[in-house]
Amino acid sequence: MDVTIYLSPGFNLSATFAFVDAFNAVNALDVETPYAIKYASDTGGPVASSQGPALDTEDVDLIRGSNDIVILSTSNAPEAAYGAPLAKNLRYWQRQGNLIIGLETGAFVLADGGFLDNPACVHPAHAAAFENSFPRQERSEALFDVTGETRTCVGGAAALDMALSILSDSHSADLVRAVRDYLVAPAPRQGAQTLTGSSEAPLGDGMPVPLLKAIEQMRSSLHKAVSVPKLAAEAGLSQRQLERLFRGHTGRSPNQYYRMLRLDRAREMVTRSAAPMPEIAASCGFQSPVHFSRAYKEQFGLPPMRDRVRSRVA
Repeated sequence: MDVTIYLSPGFNLSATFAFVDAFNAVNALDVETPYAIKYASDTGGPVASSQGPALDTEDVDLIRGSNDIVILSTSNAPEAAYGAPLAKNLRYWQRQGNLIIGLETGAFVLADGGFLDNPACVHPAHAAAFENSFPRQERSEALFDVTGETRTCVGGAAALDMALSILSDSHSADLVRAVRDYLVAPAPRQGAQTLTGSSEAPLGDGMPVPLLKAIEQMRSSLHKAVSVPKLAAEAGLSQRQLERLFRGHTGRSPNQYYRMLRLDRAREMVTRSAAPMPEIAASCGFQSPVHFSRAYKEQFGLPPMRDRVRSRVA
């Protein structure tokens, strides 16, 4: 099955990777039919994110023939993606029966083209702009849509929730749980939940809420490390209590776990983007390219540039 992520300049890198991480995790778990993940744009080549780093893309016209899931990841100025050529491809994907998802401001593009049958899930930060632009399009307070072949998602961490929901439609509960374990993610929120709803998700595998809060804070601060004392304070624990929770549930100290998250994100950027190594190092919280390269080789067995070359060959 193909997962194609259409990117427009200024797309949200974090929300995009949050969605894609779930499908990469399925592939890493050696499922018989892996997902082929492709990044596309109007013309191909590197597309810069709002956070700076760019991802390499293919020309969308050249790969649109075999897409089962299509993600639109647009920017804070989604009107730049309105109309041709994207609208032409959206109509094609819709005729082919592909699942089309507007991630974050992707809802604007879908609404502009008249592709939405259901209320649009729009982040509150963009709600007023959406209502002004599309007064006749109903808006939903939900995190993401779970019905139909054209769906929307508010973005952020809800992108992972939506990805897990999609996986649960075609895979066993055991596999979805294994994906969550692989990503060390909290129990997924349901699409009907709102941003103002309770954040006390079910514990699922028994991971304590304070530990989940600390991990979520880490994931949202990969570019600039938050100190362990601050993580503990925000989780309502002492530093020693937080360290015990990490050791007991992950087998790592907080700092070791934090570094693992930063390196995992760095590897995604190394192998799937053309961003310079100093830029990747900085965006993943490493103070110097030398320190980054040393830590990367220690974690993955080879330096980042060699890993990039190998991934291109593979």
